[in-house]
Amino acid sequence: MRFTKTFSKFSYTLAILHGFFIGAVSIGIFAILIQWQDISTAEKTGSKEEAPEKAEEITVDAPVDAGNPTQFFAKQHGVFTTADGATTLLQSSPAMKSAAIIIANNQYFVWSAASVVESEMKIQGTTESFVKPFKINSSACTEKAMKNLPVFLANSDPAKFNFEGTGNKDAIPKDWVANNAAIATLSEDKNVIRVQLLSHYSTQNDCLKIEF
Repeated sequence: MRFTKTFSKFSYTLAILHGFFIGAVSIGIFAILIQWQDISTAEKTGSKEEAPEKAEEITVDAPVDAGNPTQFFAKQHGVFTTADGATTLLQSSPAMKSAAIIIANNQYFVWSAASVVESEMKIQGTTESFVKPFKINSSACTEKAMKNLPVFLANSDPAKFNFEGTGNKDAIPKDWVANNAAIATLSEDKNVIRVQLLSHYSTQNDCLKIEF
């Protein structure tokens, strides 16, 4: 009976250590996995859309923003013609763990932050980067949440950015709360969260266009 008790305690200890190890590894590879998932989805969607366009898709009557799109600034570390090249850069340094891949003009940009304030994107640390101005055009989006995404991302008020207390759940982009919570495990920096959200929603919604 003693042998059974000793073995049982030892087994429990191994189980706890095993669970801790799996959790640590999962957090470490989260950023890369979410990037691959979004990019793979975007590439599959693009393959399907290579077929001849339907007439109604060409004549979509989406409301157009009367004003000019908001000017954003990104901290850019590289641009590649393939997803593999961008992913390799993400894996090259611990400093890149919270960077995101942005797809625009059939290229893969590696950005680590985004803001409406240019000075916040100035080079810091030893990782080479430069400021990349860009705009988000959502005029082709018919879904209210996606059409307003540039407004949400440009807002500097944490309460509004996270939809806390707004009471307007219909305007929240799909999985917004869950995505914010997941990204917060990488960084609590709003500029990092902003670029991660941009990466996710722009690859999932073709109506969102990154313009330079």
